[in-house]
Amino acid sequence: MSVVGSLSSGGVTNPCPASGGKNRAIPPSPTKPDFRAGLVMLVAMAVGTGLVQTPAGTALLTAYPVALGFLLGSSRLSLQLAGSYVALRVLHHLCLLGAHLPLVPWLGILLTLSVYGFPALAMGLVVFTRVPMGEAMAALGRLRLPGTFLVVVMVIYRYVPTLLGELRTIRSASRLRGSEARWRRWLRHPLKELEHGVVPVLMRSGRIADELSAVAECKGLDPGHRRSAMTVPRLEAVDWVLMALTPALVAAVRAWVRW
Repeated sequence: MSVVGSLSSGGVTNPCPASGGKNRAIPPSPTKPDFRAGLVMLVAMAVGTGLVQTPAGTALLTAYPVALGFLLGSSRLSLQLAGSYVALRVLHHLCLLGAHLPLVPWLGILLTLSVYGFPALAMGLVVFTRVPMGEAMAALGRLRLPGTFLVVVMVIYRYVPTLLGELRTIRSASRLRGSEARWRRWLRHPLKELEHGVVPVLMRSGRIADELSAVAECKGLDPGHRRSAMTVPRLEAVDWVLMALTPALVAAVRAWVRW
């Protein structure tokens, strides 16, 4: 590839390579499934969790995003989801056996909600953890959503994992100072231990929000202007197949459960 050696009017050599028709950069392929297809799949699975209220039906709905994760190359995530679902099922069964014990029914209620809502959670994790933030914002922009809404979504999307990382940092700092919350101190001084945990989180939360807002502004997320993207999102055959397959699977499981 030849380098353009001509001098500009200011006498500065142009270091950019000559861009011919064959040397033009090819934009990267968008991640599949598309973010918009993922939204349709998530809504269909959420509806399915409300329609299917049997253990066998919930297990079938959970198997779909787990298998989809393997097909999309997220095998580690699929194994984690499968293990988490089995663990929730075991704990739920143990709560049913010990329902006569104090506080166990309350734990059983939480586990019941977690078990029957797990298919929608698994679908969201399998689909949305694959899509980069830039592609997600570009896909949402194609839906003609308000710019202010897109900025809020971007900040929330970045805020949760950043806050979890800050919680790990605070815990590590507490462990180094020897002030990590332990169950004995929680029993003797619950309010004091709660203050030690909540105050650092609140102080860091305000700073994280300011930093994420500055990042959004630096990346050109202006509510009044449409944001460009290097990877142009587009719905392809695989997206349409997944958008049609997910509601069909939910309907089939629903019919099987009723039959």
